[in-house]
Amino acid sequence: MSLDDRGRLVLAWAFARLDRPAFALASAATFAAVIFVLTVTIVLKGAPPGVAVGPNLAHLAFYFPGYTVTFGGAFVGATYAGAAGAAWGFVLATLWNLAHALLLAVIRVRAQLSFYSID
Repeated sequence: MSLDDRGRLVLAWAFARLDRPAFALASAATFAAVIFVLTVTIVLKGAPPGVAVGPNLAHLAFYFPGYTVTFGGAFVGATYAGAAGAAWGFVLATLWNLAHALLLAVIRVRAQLSFYSID
């Protein structure tokens, strides 16, 4: 592979568009898995008698109605986190693609303007 081909390959990777549905799905799976694993880990770890299990994680119930730090709550939290992750992933991929489109537009305009001479 020549040096010029490598440079083009690097540029192609640097300015690649993100597939919004795929990124949203990956984000949803990641968010859901994290909440599920955190909840199950805290439930399995347990707490001393008379102390609530996972009081900090239980605050997610404010954002995820029905969520509790239990095995059943892990599934509820994973569902909500998956939906939130999908939304965030879609928005992030959209902003990424928009930023790259704007950057490429600026590069094209500058390249075209460099051919014109003021003299």
